[in-house]
Parts: sequence; structure tokens; C-alpha cells
Amino acid sequence: MQWFKYALALLSLVGLWFIGLGLSTFIPLPASLLGLLVLLLGLVWLKRIPHALLTVSQFVLGHMLVLFLPATMGILLYGETLADNLLWLVLSIVISTLISLGITAWVCQRLWHANSVNSPVSNDNE
Repeated sequence: MQWFKYALALLSLVGLWFIGLGLSTFIPLPASLLGLLVLLLGLVWLKRIPHALLTVSQFVLGHMLVLFLPATMGILLYGETLADNLLWLVLSIVISTLISLGITAWVCQRLWHANSVNSPVSNDNE
């Protein structure tokens, strides 16, 4: 009976992807992202993560390399196009990484400063 719960959890993940696929015709976002948003809303509504869904999700995440292998191999078909645009590709990766790191550092600094201002300072000399 346990296998049925796992199969149902896997089918629900696939079903959420199909829901995202349907929503992507109306909302210009990838189907997988929309499916994840629907999953998030459902889990927030449930206020818990079902054990079978957690187990299946951990299994899928643990084997993500195998799941991305076809997409990675598909990139090899566009080797010439990638080589023609290599400078712009590398430049966009570097710039977006620097922007992400900068924003993350800024947010962390703001949170760190807000935390240090609100926390009481202990004085060991008293």
C-alpha cells in the first residue's frame, strides 16, 4: 500500500507540471515554474508536506543529474551557434552573477545591520 502513496505523489507532481503547462498558455512563464507555484500554494494551504511527496521529491532531486542529461546533450546540437555567441554568453553569465552576488550581499548586510540594531548588547563588565 505504501507504493500506492508514492505513485500518487509522483503522479501529483506530473499533474502539477501539466497544470503549469496549461497555465503557461495564459501566463508567459515556464510550465515547470507555474507548476511549482501551484505546488507551493497547495502546500501552504495544507500547512504540511505529505510524507510520500517529500520522499518522492527527495528521490527526484537526488537524481537530478540523470534528469538533466538529455537537455545537456541537446545543447551539443547548437555548438556552432554557442561558439558564434560565446563572448555575449560569457559576458551575460558574468554580469548576471555579479548582479546576483551584489544584491545578495546588500540584502545580507541590511539584515545583519537590522539584527544587530534590534538585539540587546550584553555588557560583561557590569
